[in-house]
Amino acid sequence: MSRPLSAALTPRAARTSAPPTDGAPDAHRFRPEVQGLRTVAVLLVAVYHVWLGGVSGGVDVFLFISAFLMTLSYVRRLEAGRGAQLGRYWARTFSRLLPPVVVTVLGTLVAVRLFFPSDRWYAAIEEAAATAVYAQNWVLAVNAVDYYAADTSLASPFQHFWSLSVQGQVFLLWPLLLGLCGVLARRLRQPVTRVAAVVFGVVLVASFAFAVVTTREAQAFAYFDTRARLWEFALGSLLALAVLRGVRLPRALRLVMGWTGLVAVAVCGLVLDVQGSFPGWAALWPLTGAGLVVLAGQTGHRRGADALLSRPPLLVLGRASYAVYLVHWPVLVTYLVLTDREKATLLHGVFLLLGSIVLGVLVQRFVEQPLAVGAGSDATTARRAGLAGLCVLLVLLPAAGARIALDRQAREAAERAAVENPGAAVLAGGGSWERDPQVPTIPNPLVREGQWSALPEGCDSATEEWFEGYKVACSALPVDPGAEVDAMVIGNSHAEQWLPAFQEIAESRGWNLLSVIRGACRYQPVDTTDDAECQELIRLTDRYIADHDVDVVFTTSTVTAAGGPGEQIAPGFERVLADFRSRGITVVGIRDNPRFPFNMVTCIDQEGPDAERCNPPREQKLAPRNPAEPLTARHENFVSLDMSDWICPDGTCPSRIGNRWVYMDDNHMPRDYVLTMVPYAVEQFEQRAPESVAP
Repeated sequence: MSRPLSAALTPRAARTSAPPTDGAPDAHRFRPEVQGLRTVAVLLVAVYHVWLGGVSGGVDVFLFISAFLMTLSYVRRLEAGRGAQLGRYWARTFSRLLPPVVVTVLGTLVAVRLFFPSDRWYAAIEEAAATAVYAQNWVLAVNAVDYYAADTSLASPFQHFWSLSVQGQVFLLWPLLLGLCGVLARRLRQPVTRVAAVVFGVVLVASFAFAVVTTREAQAFAYFDTRARLWEFALGSLLALAVLRGVRLPRALRLVMGWTGLVAVAVCGLVLDVQGSFPGWAALWPLTGAGLVVLAGQTGHRRGADALLSRPPLLVLGRASYAVYLVHWPVLVTYLVLTDREKATLLHGVFLLLGSIVLGVLVQRFVEQPLAVGAGSDATTARRAGLAGLCVLLVLLPAAGARIALDRQAREAAERAAVENPGAAVLAGGGSWERDPQVPTIPNPLVREGQWSALPEGCDSATEEWFEGYKVACSALPVDPGAEVDAMVIGNSHAEQWLPAFQEIAESRGWNLLSVIRGACRYQPVDTTDDAECQELIRLTDRYIADHDVDVVFTTSTVTAAGGPGEQIAPGFERVLADFRSRGITVVGIRDNPRFPFNMVTCIDQEGPDAERCNPPREQKLAPRNPAEPLTARHENFVSLDMSDWICPDGTCPSRIGNRWVYMDDNHMPRDYVLTMVPYAVEQFEQRAPESVAP
């Protein structure tokens, strides 16, 4: 019999036993209400993804149930004296869980290649590989993915695999902990359940404290962090231990508990503001609801919640719930890409949901079930392990081959770039360069590695310690103790992208240069931003500048708007100039580049590089004149740089110049194009810099 998600651990011998009604949820019998609860959870996840664009708490219920079932099975094994049998357990579990994953991943990769913009291929290949080795959650955590983003059309089609990655990691860890509990129980001559209660109680307290703190400080990372999720599994394990100890409750109370729990699970996403609160305190809501349903067990009452959850349609769908969960997200994201929508319509959503259920049932029927039978109770551990290993290779090998091919294309294009991809150099005049349509434009949109700039060396330990905890990108030129000028690049990613020009200016003059950048944190007076972390970083940067006698600061001077011209002086920038003038600091401010309400690479891929939408008039993106230019007359310490003629020449903000793409998303320029503007940025600086910082 195939098993959905966590059901890989459901006891084989107890699938058809009649449920008890004496007040004690029987640990040795099939739990149809748990199967039905799993169905409710997967439907909630899918419904919220398709129509509401949020988080339902259904995934948390999945994690909770998986630990509950695993602990029931494993503790019974230990109590029977069969030992941990780790290799057998791991081989059996992953040989059942991986085949549907592989089919889904490979099918999704085909869909990505056929229907997705080319700039998303590379990330899809990376995430497919991460999914196969149960590491997808860490990829998303490091990238600080916003799981609550309203526009899921730009989400990864593999994003939902984060929960399965967490689950897979726990399936490796939990048997080790349970095996340890068995060893300790024998040595201490205590029941396994008592020792395990202590161990998982410690895990719950430690992980829950960690989850609460990290959710408050870095929620986007915490959401995918396995350490912040362990308490949800520990809670499920503790409930399993309670059931094994024989908890008995009156039927009337269990009737109330069952309905209370089911309603709590169903309305969680509607009642709670999950954005910014999971997996901290708020996650207790769906887990408590699930726990009440499990503790209520089979009441034997026709109006009990368990009677609803045990109905045949829910049990049938429960068998395919694992596969439905796997396929529903890539189906949804592919639809959104094809229709260029942010959300599904009501009618389309119905078809998407029904289609996902049908597709999930097919995967369960023709992949999960046959392979589960083939690797069933008679199969050897080696055979099961071989099947699991083959599944991983079926993803990793094609992913590696595609990665190698894309990297080779990028290298070949880079070798020809000086002649065939001159970039901004074609605007300097004096040449007769013409684009060869057979030569690809660079950078390769499939490979974004290396398109974010940094200075040659990492920051020293003292600087790293100074800015520790503020998630800054810190880099530096080699420090020269004899340098007369110490310069610093501060601000957000729009200052960061000009690092090659700032580096050239500093190197040609023998300056020390330090870059401390944080995305979405423009350097400005603290009272002009509502971002508390950014405010603290600005204060910390100010103290660093004062304590280290910085002479020159590079940053951005204006800010553009995605939806129209709207360009203006950066908030509080004139106050910054006055403050730095009083401290004897020169400010080099560079004009902001255009922003767009859509991804330019996607626009190019879908409509072509010459489409009007991908090449808007300059007047729609920039002010007629640099808003910061008048400040030079009032602040002698201000050097204004304006590279807009090299970004939006001849009245247009084109998608490519000199056979190089000008943008790599909706508002950032790739390093490959910025490098071609460096000579002209340096020349402009030399013309405008005051004598105090001139060469």
